Parts: sequence; C-alpha cells; structure tokens
Amino acid sequence: MDPPAQNAEHIEIAQSESEAEGLRASLVERLSAHSAIRGAAVERAMLTVPRHLFLPGGSIAQAYADVAIPTHWERGAAVSSASQPTMVAIMLEQLDLQPGMRALEIGAGTGYNAALLAELVSPEGSVTTLDIDPTIAEEARARLWSAGYERVRVLAADGAEGAPDFAPYDRVVLTVGAADISPAWIEQLVEDGLLVLPLRLGGAEASVAMRKEEDGVLRSVSLTPCGFMRLRGAESAPERVVTLANGWRLAGERASEIGPEVARLLEMWPRRRLWARPSPFLPLYLGLDNTGFVYLWKETGNERKRPHGRFGLYAEGPDGPSLALLANVLPMLLIFGGSAADRALEAEVARWRALDFPSLETWQVTAYPRGNEPPQPVSPANVRIQRRHYVFDVAFADGKALP
Repeated sequence: MDPPAQNAEHIEIAQSESEAEGLRASLVERLSAHSAIRGAAVERAMLTVPRHLFLPGGSIAQAYADVAIPTHWERGAAVSSASQPTMVAIMLEQLDLQPGMRALEIGAGTGYNAALLAELVSPEGSVTTLDIDPTIAEEARARLWSAGYERVRVLAADGAEGAPDFAPYDRVVLTVGAADISPAWIEQLVEDGLLVLPLRLGGAEASVAMRKEEDGVLRSVSLTPCGFMRLRGAESAPERVVTLANGWRLAGERASEIGPEVARLLEMWPRRRLWARPSPFLPLYLGLDNTGFVYLWKETGNERKRPHGRFGLYAEGPDGPSLALLANVLPMLLIFGGSAADRALEAEVARWRALDFPSLETWQVTAYPRGNEPPQPVSPANVRIQRRHYVFDVAFADGKALP
C-alpha cells in the first residue's frame, strides 16, 4: 500500500523553517566573522531565536538580512523598528548576561531582543520588557508567545519609570536612544550591575555599557558607535533635526535656531580647498563640545543607500555667519560665508590630532547624579556634558586631556 500523501501545507511550512534555519546560520556566521558576536552564549541565542517570527508580513530573506527594519510609523516617521542584527549582537555582548540574571529592557519593539535576552538568562532568570505604545507592547507579547517565550513579561508603560514592581535587575538595557539617564533605571539596578544604552554625547551617539558604583555613579566599560530611534515619553529629548527650505535635513544641538541661516549660507557659492580624507570618528569628536556642530544630508528614497551627507561647524564672527563642511568621504572642505567656522574647524582638528586621533571606543565616560558631581577638573576630564539628571565626564583611555 502506498503511504498517504503528505499535507502540502505541512511540506511548505517545513521548507520555510528549513530556509529560515539556513539563513539564520549564515547571518550568525557573518556576525561572528565581523566580531559582532564574540562569545558562545550570544551565538547560541541568535542561532536559536527565529527572527522571522517577529517580523510577519516580510520575506524570510528580509528577516535575516543585516539591516534595521522599521515596523511602526507616526506622521510619516518611523517610531519603532527591528534593530540591525549587528547592533543587536554587539549590545548583547556588552550586557554580559549570565544564566539566572534579571533583565529589564526599555523598548520592546518586535519582541525579538527580549527573546534573545530570555535565551541568555535561561529559565532560571527573568526578562521584563516595556514599550510606551500599548499596540506595540501587545504585538510583542503575541509574537513572544507564538515563538515559545511566554515567560517574558511585557508591559505597556513609559520606560522612563522602569518596572519597579519587579526590581531589582542585574541588567538594564535600552533599545532606544537617550540623552540622559533616568534615575529610576539606576534605582532599580543592583550595585555592580550594568546599564547598556544608546547614549547621545553631544553630536555623537554610542552604545555605552556602564557599571553602577556607589551613590549612583556609573563608569563605562565599553563604547561602540550606533544610531537608534529616540526614547519617547517623559524622558524624551528633542530630535534637533529640521528640514531646510532647499531640501537638506539639518541635525545639531542648535538646528532649530540656526536652520534659516544655514539654509541661506547653502545658497552661496562655496570656497573650496583640499582636506585630508576625514576619519569616521572626527564628527563624533566635533559634536562632543561644539554647539555649532552640524550634520547635513539629503534623503535618498532608498533605505539601503547611504544618504549624501556632510558634517562640520557653524559659527558667527566679525565677518558674519559662516559654515565649514566636510564630506563624509571626499577630501574636500567647503566654506560658506565668513571665516569663523573655518578657523574653528582648524583649531578643533588640531586639538584632535594632538590626542592621536582617538576613536570612540577609547573614550571613557563617567556619569554622576546631578548635584553630586565633583568639581570639573582641568585634567583629566576632556569634556563635561550637563543633562537634567546626570552629568557626563568624557575622557580618553590614555589619560590625555584637551589643552
């Protein structure tokens, strides 16, 4: 007797799962080759959690591409996404999660990262994830249950408040960008615990892993460049991004204030001169202590294509407003208007050169609760950044200070 014909639907599901498993293995292999994954625990977690189940509506191939995928929009702007797998892996390594730990995540998103956290803390640990949007929280909960992670606790709440009912936590991680540290996160974090967050430091944004010490002081143990959607809710910070009349997008601490003048300067014919090809870390450094730092770009309409961008300084001097811009790639300096911005950029680059071109990974960040910070030293703190709750001192690992 011939065996009964297999159900076509079951065959299709089996083929899809086999395809997903192969694509997941290929993605993990690439992340390991590029050192985003460095340990066996994160490798196992990313091989285990089926990312495609957290991204319904797209193809399996898209789910395992190394790109961020926007999932929710408000007024035409993305407000939630599935983070790029490379960045997910890097932050998981920064967290250094161990079995049995208690983890709090701010920004549930699709639920995929919470599933990875659950794999890393094992059934003996616990994961609580929050999202300010009830719809996003409910979707994350449903997908976690569907994927077999019903033990993850999902709450619809403002992440600024944390989740005090289930504290304390050994690890707190943000999957959204923040300009400051909410006191609630530190109150709910055990001493010697780690906080990992995409932190805006002037014009730079870095994923910073910080260890909690006495009196709420935190010291960085690792930094890596990143870019995330902003935290929403009580602790949200202004986007500091404006669209100019000539189609450029302008980002900077003073974007709203200087936007009209920058647009006017861009209408001028610039003076040009050759400049050494800029290091990718130069704009991060310039943005630390320069309220005139600007980044300009035009949208490409293609999420896979890098926007055409320039960065530099805006300044005002005796000969009027001025703008000095460097391309991200081309060795060319463009100068608009007066000479103040050009001179300021020259001075800043000279200071940066004297520090041996420090990459962001060498920076050391110490965060003090506002009011408990020590007097600002002439050395070794390079830059002090004041926020509402915390004061951030940024220094370089070799101890060199700005002159």
